[in-house]
Amino acid sequence: MSKVLEFFLGSILITTLTIAFLFFSALHYILEISGITDCVWHSSARTWIDSNGDGLVNNGEPPLSNVEIHINDVKNQLVNVGWHATTNMYGDAQLNVLIPNCSDTVVEVYADTPEGYRMTTRPRIEVNRDFWGSLGTESIYSFGFIPKK
Repeated sequence: MSKVLEFFLGSILITTLTIAFLFFSALHYILEISGITDCVWHSSARTWIDSNGDGLVNNGEPPLSNVEIHINDVKNQLVNVGWHATTNMYGDAQLNVLIPNCSDTVVEVYADTPEGYRMTTRPRIEVNRDFWGSLGTESIYSFGFIPKK
Protein backbone atom coordinates (compact mmCIF):
# COMPACT_ATOMS: atom_id res chain seq x y z
CA MET A 1 0.00 0.00 0.00
CA SER A 2 2.85 2.44 0.80
CA LYS A 3 4.37 1.93 -2.68
CA VAL A 4 1.04 2.91 -4.27
CA LEU A 5 0.75 5.97 -2.02
CA GLU A 6 4.38 6.92 -2.76
CA PHE A 7 3.78 6.56 -6.51
CA PHE A 8 0.56 8.60 -6.29
CA LEU A 9 2.16 11.48 -4.29
CA GLY A 10 5.23 11.47 -6.54
CA SER A 11 3.00 11.70 -9.61
CA ILE A 12 1.12 14.66 -8.10
CA LEU A 13 4.39 16.42 -7.30
CA ILE A 14 5.81 15.90 -10.79
CA THR A 15 2.55 17.05 -12.40
CA THR A 16 2.44 20.19 -10.23
CA LEU A 17 6.04 21.08 -11.01
CA THR A 18 5.47 20.52 -14.74
CA ILE A 19 2.39 22.78 -14.75
CA ALA A 20 4.27 25.48 -12.81
CA PHE A 21 7.19 25.28 -15.25
CA LEU A 22 4.86 25.58 -18.25
CA PHE A 23 2.99 28.51 -16.67
CA PHE A 24 6.14 30.52 -15.86
CA SER A 25 7.68 29.72 -19.24
CA ALA A 26 4.55 31.01 -20.98
CA LEU A 27 4.49 34.10 -18.75
CA HIS A 28 8.13 34.85 -19.51
CA TYR A 29 7.48 34.45 -23.25
CA ILE A 30 4.43 36.76 -23.14
CA LEU A 31 6.30 39.46 -21.22
CA GLU A 32 9.28 39.24 -23.54
CA ILE A 33 7.13 39.52 -26.69
CA SER A 34 5.00 42.38 -25.38
CA GLY A 35 8.04 44.47 -24.44
CA ILE A 36 7.32 44.60 -20.73
CA THR A 37 10.99 44.09 -19.99
CA ASP A 38 11.32 47.75 -19.06
CA CYS A 39 12.85 49.57 -16.10
CA VAL A 40 11.11 51.96 -13.75
CA TRP A 41 12.83 54.96 -12.17
CA HIS A 42 11.44 56.07 -8.79
CA SER A 43 12.08 59.30 -6.96
CA SER A 44 10.26 62.03 -5.03
CA ALA A 45 9.52 65.72 -5.29
CA ARG A 46 8.80 68.16 -2.49
CA THR A 47 7.23 71.61 -2.67
CA TRP A 48 7.06 74.16 0.10
CA ILE A 49 6.38 77.81 0.82
CA ASP A 50 9.81 79.40 1.04
CA SER A 51 8.87 82.14 3.51
CA ASN A 52 12.26 83.87 3.47
CA GLY A 53 12.91 83.25 -0.25
CA ASP A 54 16.36 81.70 0.26
CA GLY A 55 15.67 78.55 -1.78
CA LEU A 56 16.29 76.29 1.24
CA VAL A 57 13.79 74.38 3.35
CA ASN A 58 13.95 75.96 6.81
CA ASN A 59 12.17 75.01 10.04
CA GLY A 60 8.64 76.33 10.13
CA GLU A 61 8.24 76.68 6.37
CA PRO A 62 5.00 74.89 5.45
CA PRO A 63 4.52 72.40 2.62
CA LEU A 64 2.65 73.42 -0.52
CA SER A 65 0.06 70.94 -1.77
CA ASN A 66 -1.65 70.41 -5.14
CA VAL A 67 1.41 71.30 -7.22
CA GLU A 68 1.73 69.38 -10.50
CA ILE A 69 5.14 67.78 -11.05
CA HIS A 70 6.26 66.86 -14.57
CA ILE A 71 9.08 64.77 -16.01
CA ASN A 72 10.50 65.08 -19.51
CA ASP A 73 12.95 62.76 -21.25
CA VAL A 74 15.27 65.42 -22.64
CA LYS A 75 17.62 62.96 -24.34
CA ASN A 76 14.82 61.52 -26.48
CA GLN A 77 12.79 64.77 -26.59
CA LEU A 78 9.71 63.25 -24.93
CA VAL A 79 7.35 65.33 -22.78
CA ASN A 80 5.57 64.13 -19.62
CA VAL A 81 7.07 60.65 -19.51
CA GLY A 82 6.33 60.13 -15.82
CA TRP A 83 3.10 58.97 -14.25
CA HIS A 84 0.83 61.78 -13.07
CA ALA A 85 2.24 63.36 -9.91
CA THR A 86 0.63 66.00 -7.68
CA THR A 87 1.96 66.96 -4.28
CA ASN A 88 -0.08 65.83 -1.30
CA MET A 89 -0.90 67.80 1.87
CA TYR A 90 2.71 67.31 3.03
CA GLY A 91 4.08 68.77 -0.22
CA ASP A 92 5.36 65.37 -1.36
CA ALA A 93 4.83 63.54 -4.66
CA GLN A 94 6.14 60.19 -5.86
CA LEU A 95 7.82 60.22 -9.27
CA ASN A 96 7.81 57.15 -11.50
CA VAL A 97 9.09 56.85 -15.05
CA LEU A 98 8.81 53.76 -17.23
CA ILE A 99 11.98 53.44 -19.32
CA PRO A 100 11.41 51.23 -22.40
CA ASN A 101 14.04 48.53 -22.81
CA CYS A 102 16.02 50.11 -19.93
CA SER A 103 17.63 52.48 -22.44
CA ASP A 104 19.88 55.38 -21.51
CA THR A 105 17.93 58.52 -20.78
CA VAL A 106 18.23 61.95 -19.21
CA VAL A 107 15.17 63.23 -17.39
CA GLU A 108 14.19 66.71 -16.35
CA VAL A 109 11.93 67.27 -13.34
CA TYR A 110 9.93 70.48 -13.00
CA ALA A 111 6.92 71.84 -11.13
CA ASP A 112 4.07 74.03 -12.32
CA THR A 113 4.14 77.36 -10.51
CA PRO A 114 0.85 77.75 -8.62
CA GLU A 115 -1.15 80.90 -9.26
CA GLY A 116 -0.11 83.71 -6.93
CA TYR A 117 3.38 82.32 -6.32
CA ARG A 118 6.83 82.63 -7.82
CA MET A 119 9.60 80.04 -7.65
CA THR A 120 12.65 80.50 -5.39
CA THR A 121 14.57 77.41 -6.55
CA ARG A 122 15.81 76.21 -9.91
CA PRO A 123 12.75 75.79 -12.15
CA ARG A 124 14.02 72.56 -13.79
CA ILE A 125 16.27 69.85 -12.42
CA GLU A 126 18.12 67.62 -14.87
CA VAL A 127 18.81 64.08 -13.66
CA ASN A 128 21.74 62.88 -15.71
CA ARG A 129 24.72 61.99 -13.59
CA ASP A 130 24.66 58.44 -12.29
CA PHE A 131 21.03 58.02 -13.37
CA TRP A 132 21.18 54.22 -13.24
CA GLY A 133 23.34 54.18 -10.13
CA SER A 134 20.58 56.04 -8.31
CA LEU A 135 17.91 53.42 -9.03
CA GLY A 136 18.39 51.87 -5.61
CA THR A 137 18.54 55.18 -3.75
CA GLU A 138 15.79 57.71 -3.94
CA SER A 139 16.54 61.39 -4.45
CA ILE A 140 14.16 64.16 -3.45
CA TYR A 141 13.86 67.08 -5.86
CA SER A 142 12.71 70.23 -4.04
CA PHE A 143 10.84 73.24 -5.38
CA GLY A 144 10.29 76.34 -3.24
CA PHE A 145 7.65 78.98 -3.81
CA ILE A 146 6.96 82.39 -2.29
CA PRO A 147 3.74 84.40 -2.61
CA LYS A 148 3.89 87.22 -5.18
CA LYS A 149 3.73 90.70 -3.70
